[in-house]
Amino acid sequence: MKRTLAVLMTVATGAGLLTACTDDQAYCVDLAKYAAKAVDVDPQKPVDYVKILDDAKKLQGSAPKDVKDDWGVVVAFAEKAKKAGSDAAALGKLTKETPKVMTAYKNITSQAKDSCKVDLPALK
Repeated sequence: MKRTLAVLMTVATGAGLLTACTDDQAYCVDLAKYAAKAVDVDPQKPVDYVKILDDAKKLQGSAPKDVKDDWGVVVAFAEKAKKAGSDAAALGKLTKETPKVMTAYKNITSQAKDSCKVDLPALK
């Protein structure tokens, strides 16, 4: 009986570890897909963030704790850019927020390279 219980505990623990690994791997796979799409995004142009909004939202939801808030900064900025549309004045105001977004993006980029071995497009 003890042996059966020990085997069951080992299997349950192993299954838990595999699930966590799968979540991290899924984030890394999604991050790699995002990297391919984000090549055309100029971080200095707020209007470009609309191109990555849906992917950024998905990544924010699955991101590890250490970059979840950074993804939140990127998503919030992209939503503001989407709302601004082609209004040059509104987009100009968003430009003032670019340094904060660039910092968040640098954190995401560093984590992507270290944890996922994914190179995100460089900041311009």
